[in-house]
Amino acid sequence: MHPMHDAACTEIVSSMERKSGVDCPEAHVDQSQDRPGAHGVLSIPSEIIHHILKYLGNTDLVNTAIVCPTFRSISQRVIYRNVQPTEDMIIPCLRCFASYPHLASCARTLILADATRHYDVFSNYFNLLRSALLNASSLTDLTILLDGPYARYLHGCSFRLRSLTTTLDWDRDFIKLITEQTELRNAMFGGKFVNDVVLPGDTLTKLTRVSASPLVLAAVVPNRKIKEVELCLLQHALFKDDILNTASNILSYSTGPLTALQVITRLSDTPSALAALKAIAKNLPKLNSFAFYSSDGVVSQELLEAFPEFLSCFECLKSLTLMSRNKVDALHDKTFTATLASRWHASCPSLQSVSLAGSIWLHNTRHGWVTLGDLERLLRERQGLLLSRQKYWTEADPKSISLEEVKSNIEEDNEDTEQGNQMEQQMIVLRDSLLQFGGP
Repeated sequence: MHPMHDAACTEIVSSMERKSGVDCPEAHVDQSQDRPGAHGVLSIPSEIIHHILKYLGNTDLVNTAIVCPTFRSISQRVIYRNVQPTEDMIIPCLRCFASYPHLASCARTLILADATRHYDVFSNYFNLLRSALLNASSLTDLTILLDGPYARYLHGCSFRLRSLTTTLDWDRDFIKLITEQTELRNAMFGGKFVNDVVLPGDTLTKLTRVSASPLVLAAVVPNRKIKEVELCLLQHALFKDDILNTASNILSYSTGPLTALQVITRLSDTPSALAALKAIAKNLPKLNSFAFYSSDGVVSQELLEAFPEFLSCFECLKSLTLMSRNKVDALHDKTFTATLASRWHASCPSLQSVSLAGSIWLHNTRHGWVTLGDLERLLRERQGLLLSRQKYWTEADPKSISLEEVKSNIEEDNEDTEQGNQMEQQMIVLRDSLLQFGGP
């Protein structure tokens, strides 16, 4: 996919206007259709052309757009499908969308930073933002990092988002906005929570994944089918057992049921951190995935040594991810962390995947705890063994094969199949963990 970066937005818009007649679709029509070979290329289904053009860069796509009207239309759909202007190109991008509805309607993903943070925007900025978004009727994924009470400028937009990331204030105007978004499934609500704002019970009925502060989560999670939550506790002294006890108790009222939780926080001292973790496990014992990201502070050996006490409270935890910004804490000591997965597994037998700040460990019933590299090697060896066995049985003389050999081969096949299924399942668990929480 091709997001707009740097001057690409302006370059593409101006180039298409100048070279391919965006303003006047009739430009070049007859000439392009009369070019030798045009008919043969255009006989290819447009879906195939679209798939091919997805692999081109923006400059090549602009050049492709001037070949003929068909190529122009397809190129525009590719160029404007995923749009991410840099901070200095936000206003030109919005002007483009406001002026050319047919281009804005191509957008499926739009990522907008807060232009008001970096320079004084002109007085009509918010009206321009609204005009652009009103034209972006096909948007499904919107990121709008605009701090403040500006949700009213998004009211009445015809798009139906599946994913929303925003720092708009959680106020009455914002409630009206998300009430309109009936297809929303994934959301990051990072705006300031305004007291006495009530979220109607019949909104966000399709939401399954949410990232927010405890106050917003308290309004969103109960009695909704939320399956994945990211809990943001970035202020000092918030990672305490009383706060986590209340927050995790609120999350337990999800009807999802809740299966995955990530906590982003700032660590203070080890005893407080351990008490907070135990509060989570007590209230959410049926989690399948848990991830913890320390944005500040030290993940100590003492805390990691005490993890069995925390992990033993879970009933079916499969994936554990621990990350830290502190590159010199215990989590980044590969010698110390090399045996943690096997030691933790004794307290939490359901555990299958452990990711520790750059190291990934997976549990295999035959080989025990192995690294991701080991698992890939085992899968290659298994594939080679299966091919070798297949060759043997293909070339063997049926008369020379004994019944015992056949039975032994069946048993080996069954065992290998079981092992292969387990390793493939582990890769799926790991992939899901990385999709939910990102790589270590």
